[in-house]
Amino acid sequence: MGKSLNVLFIEDSEADAELTTAELARGGFIPHTERVETRHSMLDALTKAEWDVILCDYSMPRFSAEAALQTLKESGQDIPFIITSGAVDAEDTVSLLKQGAHDFMNKEALARLVPAIEREIREAEVRRQRRLAEERVRILSSAVQQSPVSVLITNPDGQIEYVNPKYEQITGYASNEAIGRDLGFTLLNQTSADAMAAMRHSISNAQEWRGEFCSIRRDGQVFWEFVSLSPLRNETGDLTHFVIIKEDITVRRSYEERLLRQAHYDDLTGLANRVLMLEHLNVALESSARNHRQTAMMCIDLDRFKNVNDSLGHSCGDDVLRESAGRLSGCIRNGDILARMGGDEFIIILPDISTPKEAEKVAEKIIAAFAQPFFIGGKEYFVTASIGIALSPKDGRSANLIQRNADLAMYKAKELGRNRYHFFTEDINTQLMQRLELEVRLRQAIALEELELHYQPIYDINTNMMIGFEALVRWRQPDGSLLMPVNFIPMAEDIGIIQEIDKWVMATACADAAKLVHESKRALRLSLNVSPKQLQIPDYANFVAHQLFINNLSPTQLELEVTERVIMQNDPQTQINITALCDLGVRLSIDDFGTGYSSLAYLQKFPFKTLKIDRGFVSQICEDPNTHRLVDTIITMAHGLDMEIVAEGIENDQQRQLLQKQGCDHAQGYFFSYPGPLKDLREKINTPWEAPSENPLH
Repeated sequence: MGKSLNVLFIEDSEADAELTTAELARGGFIPHTERVETRHSMLDALTKAEWDVILCDYSMPRFSAEAALQTLKESGQDIPFIITSGAVDAEDTVSLLKQGAHDFMNKEALARLVPAIEREIREAEVRRQRRLAEERVRILSSAVQQSPVSVLITNPDGQIEYVNPKYEQITGYASNEAIGRDLGFTLLNQTSADAMAAMRHSISNAQEWRGEFCSIRRDGQVFWEFVSLSPLRNETGDLTHFVIIKEDITVRRSYEERLLRQAHYDDLTGLANRVLMLEHLNVALESSARNHRQTAMMCIDLDRFKNVNDSLGHSCGDDVLRESAGRLSGCIRNGDILARMGGDEFIIILPDISTPKEAEKVAEKIIAAFAQPFFIGGKEYFVTASIGIALSPKDGRSANLIQRNADLAMYKAKELGRNRYHFFTEDINTQLMQRLELEVRLRQAIALEELELHYQPIYDINTNMMIGFEALVRWRQPDGSLLMPVNFIPMAEDIGIIQEIDKWVMATACADAAKLVHESKRALRLSLNVSPKQLQIPDYANFVAHQLFINNLSPTQLELEVTERVIMQNDPQTQINITALCDLGVRLSIDDFGTGYSSLAYLQKFPFKTLKIDRGFVSQICEDPNTHRLVDTIITMAHGLDMEIVAEGIENDQQRQLLQKQGCDHAQGYFFSYPGPLKDLREKINTPWEAPSENPLH
């Protein structure tokens, strides 16, 4: 059950008050609030209700925080007064604190709010008890005897003359054991030496003092206490005693330390987190600059870690991360910083190094450490690491820049094959800028009509007549050149616009095919590649059906090519779409067959009509007997499943003749025709292909 809390907001923003109220509720309070904006309404609120705390906005135009503080003083009430603001300079903050404000809280960072209110409420109670003690200390009233906090009275030199029962209960020392001893006899060695020195300074100057001590009980148990010291004077104003009120704050300190740890350390590995890493990095960069040395940042990412989580589960993945943290810790020196950034990414900071060779040695240690297997569930698994290294000041003087460049170097290491390290170079940055520029242009390519479709004929290998054509997308560049799909389709997948491109290709190709069919009076077949992302769209089959309908094309005139990898992924939505397309009557073709991913079970599961032999096999069919036999087997198998065979990538007549002899049905490749614009295709539709006098590749 939460504790009730009466809060008076001096605040002109209802939204800010609601956000703060929500924070109090999350902290365990049951807040009862009222919001005022003027002196009159504040006085009215102070009169009609009792408030646990006042939260005052610093920058209200009609009623300043200083005026509100003065109003509270005039009311004679002692209520914790905490200022909240988005931005206020240090001088104004100090001024308001000197005038009696109890604390200052940034509205953008309210993590301290609940502990601060608890503290100020406790301190308000301490102040109340101190006033009672000043009035009744000479008669040791029952109020002091029954106080919920420890109360001590010392002489002007700090020697104890009185302790109350709560002190005895908390410390374990009986009054006769404490009286006559120095006030600080329970302090834990030097842990509280600075606080004690400050308190003694106040004693010597007969001043009030507040602070925290780490003390030790009679049984040796360590605890924390909040101490408030006040001088007591007689009627003539002479100092006679000090009254000290102590509160056990061990639980609060433990809570605050736990919050601090959660804010700065990773729960899973116990390593520093991003926040603490950045603090260490800034210190390291300042030190290196001051000492004319270098700081190295190493960005470490576990290779294919997602496979571990997907295949073994997140619990095993967590085990790998914890062991990885241990292995990385064993590769660095005392004084180096190791942090986990989240996921499977770690950061190492090597401060004050003299040469890049020192960072290289650490990287080599890490590679060697991850060459050893991870034992999970009694089995061995290998997880390697890719490392990017950036050096300050060469690669950047700011924390953001050095971290960015180390990250880029890490991705370069992955690009080069993983399980290696790579130092940042300016070439990496140049490549990034070029890629970013290309990404921006690619996002606009459809709207600017820069994408084009080229068509490559597919011929009956026996009659040499065109039976269809494959649509291939090209990207026209500002200099007039054409960019091939391999140079921009992977990027389109990365930045999430591949579906938009696929839809444009489908719509444009269907419209072009309709024109050719109408002009030629032939039932030509349009062949299109389909990306895995497109097959994961729930309404993709309906989209295809709509394009066929508006262009008056028969579903049998459309052949969609999917890769072997797609059908092996077992994605439910992909399988739904493939089934729906088959039901629609669209022909399905397996593209690049023979690259190593196929399962005959999937050939039987879906009614594929065509199988395309990968160009890698076609290129070797005349030189390599094993390839020759493999292609022969593929053709025989496909025909046994009532599938047509298309051999792609034919580059010479020797390949054509051999494939024709093996029983291949259709042929496609540079030997027959290069991909070209629609007008080039028109000229070939009704004309049999004739072998050139020489290979066009020569």
